[in-house]
Amino acid sequence: MDMNHGMTASLSVARIHSFEELDQYKAEWEALDEQQFPRTPFTSPLWMTLWWKHFRRQGIKFRDSCYLHIVQDAEGRLVAVVPLMRSWFPGMAPLVRVIQFFGNDPAVTELRGVICRREDQDDVIRTLTSYFLARQHEWEIFRWNGLHRSASEYAFLTDGCEFIERRLVPDYVVELPKSWDLLNARVSSNMRKNLRKTYEFLDRDGFRFELNVVQRREDIAAAVDRFLMLHVARSDTPDMIYHPKRFANQRERAFLLEYLGRMADRGQLRIFELEINGEVVASRIAFLLGSELYMYFSGYNPSWRKYGVMTLLVSEIIKWAINHGLRWVNLSTGNDQSKLRWKPSEIIYSDCMQVSPTLRGKLTFRGFQAYEGLTRSRDAVPAQSE
Repeated sequence: MDMNHGMTASLSVARIHSFEELDQYKAEWEALDEQQFPRTPFTSPLWMTLWWKHFRRQGIKFRDSCYLHIVQDAEGRLVAVVPLMRSWFPGMAPLVRVIQFFGNDPAVTELRGVICRREDQDDVIRTLTSYFLARQHEWEIFRWNGLHRSASEYAFLTDGCEFIERRLVPDYVVELPKSWDLLNARVSSNMRKNLRKTYEFLDRDGFRFELNVVQRREDIAAAVDRFLMLHVARSDTPDMIYHPKRFANQRERAFLLEYLGRMADRGQLRIFELEINGEVVASRIAFLLGSELYMYFSGYNPSWRKYGVMTLLVSEIIKWAINHGLRWVNLSTGNDQSKLRWKPSEIIYSDCMQVSPTLRGKLTFRGFQAYEGLTRSRDAVPAQSE
């Protein structure tokens, strides 16, 4: 472990060379993860280790090497986990070295960045930028994710270091009242009308629904098969808003199955299914994180869309969360109307880019911008509309 104590009076950075070395901080990391708000699955040791296992690239075009760091205070307490990798483009004879966070995948990780308490982030970013600028010859481009400030606000934190804005990522969380009636009263009258009609139309046509909650490991495989079928069916429907197939590749599916199994073992997995007359017509994966429920990707049978089955499923999930005493439901990223109508709180994350002040960094920046334009869809905010 490489130490550097010259950052600020109170914080220091340490290089961690492997997950095995990081194991000694696992208990502190998990405690830090529990202090995040809002909670997401993407900041845990489990997500990071499985992500590295399934998504690390070691090919001719791209090569990823582990570049983990931690930040500690003067007493040696863990303040931040910095799950970085250094990516080489191309992989065999690198023209550009990009430092980026674990989770830079095309599908499954919705948020990524430094793992620390929100109130510590300014000091952590100040410390990290100083640390990595002192090592500017090790990289050309630095991708920052999950920042709580816009790019223009970082100059005073980082001694004039320029951050280039790439995108803003909105996340939406609903604070849960004590009852569904209180939440129903909080939404717009138009939303209340839509919810009422959703239930009435099914009843009018003689359909009965049930909410299935899958959480045992032995039930996961069948539930995931149903979820993937519905996820693809929604994506393949031509006359609807396009939703990418997030788990089209075997790599994404293998990761999903392994992660869901491990979360089931921890009692933190919930796969919510809407069943109508014996047929599962909608499904949404969710993660129970303390007093919060994170709603992940979904799918539904488009032939049932006139009944608003995804709206019905979300409302039933929220009812379930209220009945189980949860405090928050995270509707996930993406500012589509299906989230906004629940009157959620909006949390904005900023993704920025930093260029190494070296000659090599400046020369490769223009080429990297062209590469960024070609691969912009890879980093698109995942659409999670109903």
